[in-house]
Amino acid sequence: MKFIILVTLLICTLGQQPEFLQQVASNSFGRQILQTIQLELTQENAARQIYTMLNKLFYDLRDEDARSSKANGERQAQCADQFSLINSIQEKAVVAKADYERQIPGKQEELANKLSQVEQKNAEIQRNDQLQINFSEQRRKEHQLYEQKRDELIGLINGLKQAQQIIRQLQTPHPGGALVQLKDHHEQLIKNYAQNSEFKSITSLLMELCSDTKIHSDNDNVQVIVDIINDLIESIYDVQKREMYAEDWAEKFFQQDLIRLQKENVRLSGQIADDQAAAEFAQQRLEDLQQQALLQQIIYDNKEVERKSFEVACKEDNNAAEQARVARNEQIQIVLQLLELFENNFNDRTRAALLEIVV
Repeated sequence: MKFIILVTLLICTLGQQPEFLQQVASNSFGRQILQTIQLELTQENAARQIYTMLNKLFYDLRDEDARSSKANGERQAQCADQFSLINSIQEKAVVAKADYERQIPGKQEELANKLSQVEQKNAEIQRNDQLQINFSEQRRKEHQLYEQKRDELIGLINGLKQAQQIIRQLQTPHPGGALVQLKDHHEQLIKNYAQNSEFKSITSLLMELCSDTKIHSDNDNVQVIVDIINDLIESIYDVQKREMYAEDWAEKFFQQDLIRLQKENVRLSGQIADDQAAAEFAQQRLEDLQQQALLQQIIYDNKEVERKSFEVACKEDNNAAEQARVARNEQIQIVLQLLELFENNFNDRTRAALLEIVV
């Protein structure tokens, strides 16, 4: 702008040429031009040659300005394209991250459910194992009671049979010590085999009847007692058979329960293996989703750093181009002023002023 004003002043006031030349000389480009002009003024036809040189310089500067402006426009367009690409990548990263994060709660819930199922089924297996222990202990006690009762019944049967033999001795003409033996056998039988038996009362009654002199003195009565003892033995055999049958069924049901619990544990173990595999897959998928979400955030952050770097570079490049453009415009204005001088106002005074100017 100041050089436009200078041109105006130059056209309006021809007497101020020294001041105008001093202003041109204050510019480094102007000093170089003035130095060249001073050298050319020593030659013949200097004014025409200087004008031709200045005219060519003008067009060169104008062309350079056009090329520079075009190049800067292209660079700024590249910056705009790069910003657009960065925006597109960041937008995709934001959408992708949101999509991954949207899936994370579902995978967390799926993982928690699978782990909970594994825990529940492990607890079921532990309960089944404890049931097997409890059932086994209960079966052991039941079998022990069965064996104890079985031994008592067998002992009672044998004792009753021995009692029959002693009682038959009472029917002989010479019973000897059979009565005393019967009393002792009665006590031992009740003590060892019938103490806790449901047959205790009737066994004791039969033994007491046999010991009664009124009873054993009559052979018919003794025979009746012997027959009753036979019936009692048969009854005890029946009880023994029922106990054995019950024991067999108890053992059968016990084994069935064990097999059922074992099969159930096998089934649960298979489900636990499936649930653990599903939990591992869900865990892996969850970690993948979290990593992908983090990766998208990293992509966004990296592109943000890249954006700021491009913003600085593009701004600095544009500022440099603008400064160069302003400098060229100043140079063009100086050339235009000098062209005006040599085209319309060149004379001896102007020549002298040009040669006298200190550059």
